[in-house]
Amino acid sequence: MGGKQADAIAQALLAPRLDVLEARERRRAEEAAHLARKRRVAWFALAGWGVGAVIAYVAGEGFALGIVWGGLVGSAIGWLATRKAAA
Repeated sequence: MGGKQADAIAQALLAPRLDVLEARERRRAEEAAHLARKRRVAWFALAGWGVGAVIAYVAGEGFALGIVWGGLVGSAIGWLATRKAAA
C-alpha cells in the first residue's frame, strides 16, 4: 500500500470523527454565548429591581410592586439590549 492510499484510508476513518467534534464544539460555543446573554439580562433585571424600588418608594406605592415591575422592565430592556450581540 502506497503513502497516498494510507493517507486516504486514514482520512476516511478520521473525517466523521472530526465532523462530530466540530459540531460538539460549535454547540458548546452556542450554549456559552446563550448563557452569557442570560447573565447580562440578569444584571439588567437587578438594576431594574433597584430602580423600581426607588420609584415605588418615592411614589408611595408598595415596595414589592416596584421591585416586580422594575425587574420586568429591566429584563425587557436587557433582552433588547443584548439582541444585537446574540445575532
